[in-house]
Formats: sequence, C-alpha cells, structure tokens
Amino acid sequence: MPSKTLSTVATEIIPSNSARKSLFIQNEDTQQVIYVKKERSESTSVSATDHDYRLGPGAAMAINNLTDGTEAIQARYTGIADGATPRIAFTESEDIRR
Repeated sequence: MPSKTLSTVATEIIPSNSARKSLFIQNEDTQQVIYVKKERSESTSVSATDHDYRLGPGAAMAINNLTDGTEAIQARYTGIADGATPRIAFTESEDIRR
C-alpha cells in the first residue's frame, strides 16, 4: 500500500479517477490527527475547520461506489495534518486491468 507524509500545508492525497471503485485512507501516526476533504474544485481548501473526515491516530476511512456513490468515489481528495508530519497509507481499486 502506498504511503506518504502530510504536513500542516494542504496537499492532494489522491487525484480524481473516473475508473475508481473503492478508496481507503489510513492515518498511520500514533499521535497526530489528519483532516481529509473531497475537493469539488481545483483549489485545495482542506483545513482543521473545513474538512469531510477527521482521522485520529490509527483511524481509517473507506468508501466505495456501491454505498457512497459515483461522485464521492471518483473525486479528488486532499489532506492536512494538525501538526508534525504524520504518515498516511492509501489505496484504490479499479475495474481496469493494467
């Protein structure tokens, strides 16, 4: 599963993908909180006060097209840390063989 660190500057976690069928994001840090947002525009506006998901230490979020819908699953997701540089892991699934 790919992973990367976040900082206190908003950044793209995963770009939009019209072939995506599921998405999983996990906060691997043991102390820091991360905030995740489904961006509806090209700007990056995620913050501690403007987010869709708050993932505490060790928490994860999982969405799929059957329960969350096409718009949510194919969207672009951004994130920001509340401090330090926590590591996140993420993965997505598609119906396309590459």
